[in-house]
Amino acid sequence: MAYYIGLMSGTSIDGIDCVLADFSENRKPEYLAGVALDWSPEDRRMFGSLTSPGNDEIHRAGIASCRYAEKAAEAIHTLLEKNGLAPDDIVAVASHGQTIRHEPENGFTVQIGNHALLAALSGIDVVADFRSADIALGGQGAPLVPAFHQEILSSENSNRFIINIGGISNVTALIPGRKTSGYDLGPGNTLSDLLAEKLFNIPCDRDGILASEGTVNENALRCFLQNPYFSARPPKSTGRELFNEGFLLKFPGFETLSPRDQMATVCELTARSIAEGLDFLEAKGDIYICGGGCHNSYLMKRISALARTHGHGRVATVQELGIDPDFLEGFAFAWLGYCFMKRIPVNMTCITGSRRPVIMGCLYPHSR
Repeated sequence: MAYYIGLMSGTSIDGIDCVLADFSENRKPEYLAGVALDWSPEDRRMFGSLTSPGNDEIHRAGIASCRYAEKAAEAIHTLLEKNGLAPDDIVAVASHGQTIRHEPENGFTVQIGNHALLAALSGIDVVADFRSADIALGGQGAPLVPAFHQEILSSENSNRFIINIGGISNVTALIPGRKTSGYDLGPGNTLSDLLAEKLFNIPCDRDGILASEGTVNENALRCFLQNPYFSARPPKSTGRELFNEGFLLKFPGFETLSPRDQMATVCELTARSIAEGLDFLEAKGDIYICGGGCHNSYLMKRISALARTHGHGRVATVQELGIDPDFLEGFAFAWLGYCFMKRIPVNMTCITGSRRPVIMGCLYPHSR
């Protein structure tokens, strides 16, 4: 067996996913188990505050990096204990870290996490900083998971679009006869989560109940969809640098709408940006969704309705393809860790726009 662990904490900052996978030679990658630990409200505020400029950023980022390592180590030990494994049974941990800035147009991306500390706390070699090598070769550094989707979810007979709805939504296009492509579509849960906490003092709009009780403000929606990001052609990527509270204030008076109307409007923005964002692919197919957004039944209903109007087929979760929708990204980063340890270059040229395939990651070895 060749066991790897993948760690993922996304832009929604809701929790950290920890996945155990087997990448033994001459067999298909196998998802074995996963655990998820929630970030506390204090943790969420700490990480979230670092996504925009503020005072004493270096000190606060250092504290947050250590907190990430502590929580990640807790997740790893929980996963190992549940599966009767020891640190020596794991080849490496692949840690995404916590994104606090993503500015490929300025040549950098920052995922914090004290990975030297994580290696010490876990007793396992850690691979991290997966995005920087891609950006160094002119790529967007995101999304990184489409190459893995190609590995395990492609079909020879049908077009499949894999959509992850985390804080940001992104798509992987698996079209027979074409090179795999993918890009960030726009806001996933980030705006909805922001408003849920601000207006209702809850972490998220579970099942989209609040949004379903409101009315979409079409003027605000049109204003938001006029943002140049939505009309920009791929490759492209985005994050909280764009989709934040300031983005919502681009529509004068948005904050005066009723709380439920605000929720309905940003939910519709997510659904519309997904359905319309697929038009760049100039192909139709079945849509399979993963990430936290797939549990929002109202959002799924809106995506299904809009996808049909754009000529697409069925909309379901990746569960129908045999993959747990909550742990697909963690599984993907475990695979990226495997590729690094085997020094396998990952080809992201048609996804991120990088100039050539590249070995992604940096190693933080555990001192045994």
